[in-house]
Formats: sequence, structure tokens, C-alpha cells
Amino acid sequence: MRKLIVLAVVGGSGYGAVRWWREHRRFGAGLVNRVVNPWLVRRRIVGGSRGELALIEHVGRKSGTVRQTPIHPMPTEDGYRIIVPIGEQSQWVRNVLAAGRCRLIVGDRVVELDEPKLEAPAEVPGVPGPVRSLFGWLGFRYLRLRTLVEAAAPEAPTVAVPAREREAVAV
Repeated sequence: MRKLIVLAVVGGSGYGAVRWWREHRRFGAGLVNRVVNPWLVRRRIVGGSRGELALIEHVGRKSGTVRQTPIHPMPTEDGYRIIVPIGEQSQWVRNVLAAGRCRLIVGDRVVELDEPKLEAPAEVPGVPGPVRSLFGWLGFRYLRLRTLVEAAAPEAPTVAVPAREREAVAV
């Protein structure tokens, strides 16, 4: 009986947490934007690294400011796919969709991307069924981008924009 009660409490708490997340997806985005992402960029954990993380460079749809956001791109046959945990509420995704293009800085390469499309997990091939269901239920989306041009990254900073105008943002 005790195990049944514990199981019910844990299951109910998990369901409640997921339901809360679906209604408050931007929770913690401010911390990530102001603290975590700039720290990742300063430490060259993204952008200049050869790891799995990269920087996506996009232009603010209202301000026109060039912004860089750390992401985890997954190569596809014609470009890249990026998971977006907060879906349509992500500011950088809105910027990319509005502009219709962006740049991806992966290690020593710069990739120009276009034709952005936001997809539900159910529309993405290769995602396992249980993951597809869970991500769909949580409201996650994938951003699919087509490779336009790929080139070696310059030795100088990746963007010729004054530091006061360049911001590292994520969500």
C-alpha cells in the first residue's frame, strides 16, 4: 500500500511539473540569456570549439542587432536541424524565421543557412517514437535549415559588429 501511495505521489508530481512547464516555457530564459550563454561564448566552449555546440548568428527582427546564440545543431542531408525546447516562444527562432536566413559557426566553419522551417517532433524523421511523443507533449520543436554556402571561418572575430551591439542570447 505504501509503495502505491509513493508511486501515485511521484507520478502526480511529475505530471504536474510537465503541465506547469508547458504553460511557463520561458521560465529561466533570462538567466540563460544573461549569464549562461555569455559565459559559454567567453570560454570558447561554443563557436570556436570543435565540439557538438555551435553559434547561430541571427539579426533581431525589431532592433536589427546581430546576435549569437549557442545551440546544438544536428547535420541532415541538406542542412541542419536544431531542437528548440521552448518552441515558438523562442526569440532567436522568431528572428531566424522572420529573416529567412542565418549563419552557423561550427568550429572553423561558417555555414550560411536559409529556408527555416519549424517542425513538430512527429514530422521529423529519425526521432524514436517515445522521444517523438514526449517532445511533442512538452511542446518542443525542431528548426530545419537548408545549407546555402559553407566556408572556412575567418581568423578575426566572426562578426564585424561593435561589442556593445553584439549579444549572446539563447531563448
